[in-house]
Amino acid sequence: MSPPQIEAIAAAIRSRGPNCNMLVFGLGNDSPLWAALNSSGYTLFLEDVQEWITKMLSLHPTLNVEQVSYAGTTVASALQSPNETIASAEVPLFLLKRKWDVIVIDGPMGYAPGLPGRALPLCWTRQISQTSTHIFVDDYDRQLEKSYADFLFQHLSASRVVLQRPATTEVTASAMLWLIGCSDPLIGK
Repeated sequence: MSPPQIEAIAAAIRSRGPNCNMLVFGLGNDSPLWAALNSSGYTLFLEDVQEWITKMLSLHPTLNVEQVSYAGTTVASALQSPNETIASAEVPLFLLKRKWDVIVIDGPMGYAPGLPGRALPLCWTRQISQTSTHIFVDDYDRQLEKSYADFLFQHLSASRVVLQRPATTEVTASAMLWLIGCSDPLIGK
């Protein structure tokens, strides 16, 4: 992620802190940064690759990580059968036990048709988020991320696309969608 994207997520964490509950789909090299930025809150990382979990926890043993499965869904299948994918997206029960203030969808990788895509994380996020939840969808310029996010979160009016880098004639910009959560006092809760 680029500095503007990191700054947007950091601003969302600060707006919900202290005690921000942050959920991150994808365990990556940036995970220690998210945990540090939310040090006064709770950060949970969801990852589907056991080898990567083992490696990251050996380097950063204090990270909170849960292994999840995206079995049965690939980028290709989610794009071919979105109604079926959405209808069968059953949220893991442990995700329902907490009110999530910030959710970052940055995994699974989902860059090829045969890989698990982000359809399930997007569907689960729709089910566990509230009007106040800040939601970030990385790689929003990809077909699956854009089509699912646009459909699942069409009820949210406040959003912004944060580019990773400026587009040039050789390189397209990588985009992150920020669905801006409305603070509870502003929505009358």
